[in-house]
Amino acid sequence: MNEIVSAPRPFYGWRVVSAAFTAQLLSTGVTFAAFGVFVIPLSQAFETTRGTLSFGLSIAFLAMGAMGPLVGRWLDRGHARVMMISGTLIAAAGLFGLSRATELWQMALLFCGVITIGAAIFGSTPSMALVASWFVRRRGLALGFTVAGATVASFVTPPLAAYLIDHVGWRGTFVYFGVAVLVIGLPVFGSFVIARPESIGQRPDGDPPPAADADALGSDAVAPTALPEIDTAELIRDSRLWLLSVGFGLVFTSPIVMILSLVPFAEDLGIARQNAAYFFSAAAPFSLLGKIVFGALADRIPPHPAIWLVVAGNVLVWSLLYTDPGYAMLLGIGALNGLAIGAVGPLHGVVLGRCFGRVAFGRAIGIGGLAALPLIAFAPALSGQLYDSTGSYHTVFGVEAAALLLGGLILSFVRIPKVSTH
Repeated sequence: MNEIVSAPRPFYGWRVVSAAFTAQLLSTGVTFAAFGVFVIPLSQAFETTRGTLSFGLSIAFLAMGAMGPLVGRWLDRGHARVMMISGTLIAAAGLFGLSRATELWQMALLFCGVITIGAAIFGSTPSMALVASWFVRRRGLALGFTVAGATVASFVTPPLAAYLIDHVGWRGTFVYFGVAVLVIGLPVFGSFVIARPESIGQRPDGDPPPAADADALGSDAVAPTALPEIDTAELIRDSRLWLLSVGFGLVFTSPIVMILSLVPFAEDLGIARQNAAYFFSAAAPFSLLGKIVFGALADRIPPHPAIWLVVAGNVLVWSLLYTDPGYAMLLGIGALNGLAIGAVGPLHGVVLGRCFGRVAFGRAIGIGGLAALPLIAFAPALSGQLYDSTGSYHTVFGVEAAALLLGGLILSFVRIPKVSTH
């Protein structure tokens, strides 16, 4: 009698990537992507300044970053699904509450203390760590698809928010955002999030188990669920963690300041709000291209030249904005901005993975985020105050270009392994 051998289960990792893409899409869309579109309506509704609202974004980054070590620890312990579903519920509750806020302090509390914390629990850090656990050799490509979710959010959310604000008001817009988080997030995270390939008998990248293990365990062998531990204290003592966090933290201030300042800057130039929001629409397809193509290349090319290429591209974007461009040129700068910033996310993930591996990726990105936190949180507040004090965004653009160059210099001192070891 012939032995019946069951077909191997298809590699689940790309379904995990789809969930991570969705997490990036939703978390970015309801927190930072459309923030600039709300600046003028909220400043008028609550009779406050743009600089004051900018402090709200800074506090939100502080709250999100403070969650990083805790989120990273949960992720490395394999609690991704429960955590991401819980974060979805928290963020949606905050959005519904925001639609009914009547005082500025209520807006600040709900946005900074509820929505951004919910987004931190299901968004950027969880999605990156989740995918890093499923991929090693193709980590850059997988992370490129993952962070593309944030790009789609930047493409869709600003013009959508501008349209909704004009038709249903800013309160109604927050209601729609809350419904979208629930309707999209809950089924996707509940169905597709699995913390590690070992949990379902698979290996990173869909690789088969080593021949020796398969022979020893038999044809129905399941890959072991235990992974080697990396001591958290040892991770904290590694200087590379802090250099990477500060260096990439400075680079990541670029899209944050862009989200905050671009639409008001364009409106000051006489460009309508809806048209100004299309800057991010112009950036989106090129950012997708940058994330996916550069993500695949990041697995193969030396990291330090790649870092400087990304830094130079972003500096060029801010230099061109300094010239007060017309609308056509503004859209062209948006496309260049998409290419330049699109490469940062997958590059960051690949470098972290090479240095610390998948078993400590969650803690590395969470703990390291504390070092970057003051930089990221301070950036929107500084840009808002610079505008309030000068009445112009030119100083903002110059400071951001300097921050990018400093970030590239710091990253140049990090010793990065040529390949991922685990």
